[in-house]
Amino acid sequence: MDLDDYFVFGAAGPYRRNEVFTDREDYIRLLSDRAHGMAADPLSTADLLDFSRPARNVVVLHGQGGIGKTTLVNQFCAELIGSSSPALPKRRVVASFDFADGSNLGFETVVLRVRAALGSLGRPFTAFDTGLSVYWELKHPGVSLTDFVERSGFLGQEDREQTAQQIAGVVDELLGSVAVVEVGYRMATGLVRRLREAAEVRHLQREFPPFGLILRENDPDRMLGYLPILLAWDIERIRAKRPALAVCHLDTFEAVQGLPREKGLLEDLLARMVYLMPNVLFVVTSRRPLRWHDPVRAVTLTYGGGQRWPHLASADGRGDQHTLAGLTPDYADTFLRERLTVADGTPAIDEAVRRRIVDASAGSPLYLELSVSQYRNAALRAERPDPAQFGGPLPELVLRIMRDLSPAERNLLRASALLAAFDADILRAVLPDVATATIHRFLTNSFVRHAAGTWPEYRIHQTLRQSINACDEYTDDGWVGAERVERAARATARVTEVGLEVWRPDDGDTVVSAQRSQCAVAAMLLVLQAAVEHGLLPDRLGDLTYTLSQLGHWQVLAALPPADDAAPALRRLVEAARLASTAEVDARPRYQRLKTLAQAPWQHPYDAYVAYELGSLTQSTGHHAEGDGFFASLEQAGPLLRSAGAWGRAGVALRRSRLAEVLGYAPPSAGQPLEDARTWDLLGHVYQHGGDFARSAGFFRQALDQARATGAPLWGARAARHLALATMWTDPELAVSMLPEARELNQSLGDLIGLAQCDLAAAIAAAARGDCEEVDDLLARAHQLTEESGVVGQLLPVDAITVLAALATDRPELARTAAAALAADARTDQLAPPVWAAVAGLWLGDDGLHDFAAVGWYDSAELARDRWLRPLHMLRAARGSTEPGG
Repeated sequence: MDLDDYFVFGAAGPYRRNEVFTDREDYIRLLSDRAHGMAADPLSTADLLDFSRPARNVVVLHGQGGIGKTTLVNQFCAELIGSSSPALPKRRVVASFDFADGSNLGFETVVLRVRAALGSLGRPFTAFDTGLSVYWELKHPGVSLTDFVERSGFLGQEDREQTAQQIAGVVDELLGSVAVVEVGYRMATGLVRRLREAAEVRHLQREFPPFGLILRENDPDRMLGYLPILLAWDIERIRAKRPALAVCHLDTFEAVQGLPREKGLLEDLLARMVYLMPNVLFVVTSRRPLRWHDPVRAVTLTYGGGQRWPHLASADGRGDQHTLAGLTPDYADTFLRERLTVADGTPAIDEAVRRRIVDASAGSPLYLELSVSQYRNAALRAERPDPAQFGGPLPELVLRIMRDLSPAERNLLRASALLAAFDADILRAVLPDVATATIHRFLTNSFVRHAAGTWPEYRIHQTLRQSINACDEYTDDGWVGAERVERAARATARVTEVGLEVWRPDDGDTVVSAQRSQCAVAAMLLVLQAAVEHGLLPDRLGDLTYTLSQLGHWQVLAALPPADDAAPALRRLVEAARLASTAEVDARPRYQRLKTLAQAPWQHPYDAYVAYELGSLTQSTGHHAEGDGFFASLEQAGPLLRSAGAWGRAGVALRRSRLAEVLGYAPPSAGQPLEDARTWDLLGHVYQHGGDFARSAGFFRQALDQARATGAPLWGARAARHLALATMWTDPELAVSMLPEARELNQSLGDLIGLAQCDLAAAIAAAARGDCEEVDDLLARAHQLTEESGVVGQLLPVDAITVLAALATDRPELARTAAAALAADARTDQLAPPVWAAVAGLWLGDDGLHDFAAVGWYDSAELARDRWLRPLHMLRAARGSTEPGG
């Protein structure tokens, strides 16, 4: 029975906490294979003295705290020592060092502990013990080495006695007089000179040259760094007589990695030891990967770089470095079922509770273990554990992870939890005083997940993130509420800045522009989530929302979660975005609902975005006078929405057929794809309404190119269909060839008007062929789609195309009916641009429908008449050529 459980529940307690080891078999197999390989490969002196060889005697397992690294290696070591495999030598030793123990942060202690652990492999360790004795006399004159070892607190009693006896025995044999040695060695007097002059020492120097160099060195600190090669040579001499295997486990290595990085300091000395002892398998467990292969890191290592550590860089699972992942959901459930049981061995935690714990754990054994304790504590209070109590943030998880980090890294972890994703630039914006190198080291932590090719490319698991935000108050140096809010504001400001880069002029790199479009989406979602979580009202969130609307990411905006618990201004912003972007829903009720959100005068800058969307919806509902007022109000807004207001007013003028006025609003090329796409689209409409179809098609083609360049699906879909519409007046079949792309783009947006307009272009082509049935089907479908959208006052009404197609197919009554509808719409709050009633009258020869000269042509009415008669003549000519005898 678990000790804690006994003193909580008593001997007859209801629960049994059992040791469980699961889902680590692949790692155990990997380590076992490496151990078998080490046991089978004897090394020559030449091998030991090859200082450019690639090292293959290290395996690194890195992962976040509590992921089970130490448990895994302890299990491997236990299985290794207890194995009966005939492929393994009978003599096997394991040396383990936990660098969380500060006493191990001295290399001298490490060397002594390694030597003590290896003592059971056999004897003698003549070269090393001689070198150690000389080192000790130089470093600690007057202090007996054997007395120090015998009294050392970092070794067990058996290791102390064995090591002291072995060292003393080697020196006795070298000096050839036990009596002299017993006095002289114990008194630590003149030992260096005697050992250097011993006959056996001279023989060893000839056999292994580094031995003499090390013994003649008078700087003990330089000696210490190279003593491990003497251990390696002694091991090979022992293995030549009888097979042996040594494994060394360096645990909590991140404590070493956090120390200063210079040659001669601890990590350099440990890297030397690993490299100079290729016949010992070193297993390193750390929260960070090793970087000994990295060219920059190599500068601070005696043995560093990719040539010596090529397999540390491998990320394909076949190298020397492996990320220890969390348990799979099935194994996590197995852990919970087996970890806590009732007396008869059945699981104590019921399935519903286990499911919530597993879902929140991300496979973290620490989280699972803490949840087991949480369940026990609930049972101790005689409560029936409720599933809703589990799967949430745990203060213990935060405390454990924070404990393992430096103060700067703890702040970086808090900064990383502010947003659902982050990168180095965001962390730097939150914590400008933290060194860039510290940020880059932080990003190598195993609890930081990296998704290459995305932005931002880093994140931490949601459970950890929630735990930090909810439980940081339990840490001694945690951020108070005001600190967290202020730093969250810095993070959202940086993300917003990146999201708005889509408006920056660029060099025409379409890949960069498309990436900016995707960054705008990510920025919007990140900033909105942070605003709700931290109670923020980020300055330019309205601009970000407007940007997504202009890019055409309507589905993203329509799917935003309601911000019910947020500040009123933020709630209005989110609801306006959702209403304005739901293209499948009738525009009229959306407009009425949006009007209830509008604040006049504005109560917050976000209300400028609400005014913009209201103005935009008036262009679909025919409330043009109101729309002009909404757009005019944007003169008070920031630069982005102020520009949108001017552009919106140009759209109102276009719907009133004031074509010359629209040209006055149209800005020159901004050199920015998104700005230019909508400018060229506006000009394309002006010249299409003016009957200058070649010029109109040229502008729409430019708009399509710019939309593609900026990664803007909205403007891409609009430009594609508008180009087909501009082409249909002069070459219907060419227009039809453009429709597949246009339909696909508009379908992806759910833009019903866009799909209706594709049908209009197809109807003109059908009219040119004289296919009345197809014309009627296409026009009927366009009418239906228009009705479903609730959009009125289209820039190209279905009735306008109906007039032309009917005349081209000799159905004048149908044409007159449609023309009368256009004239009525032009008179009724200008629901349709008056230009179409004027053009329909021109085609029918009926000057009473609308005064053609009253349209605000950008040139003369006479020139416009001439241009607008050509499509009708073209269709009739095409029809005649398709008839028998034509």
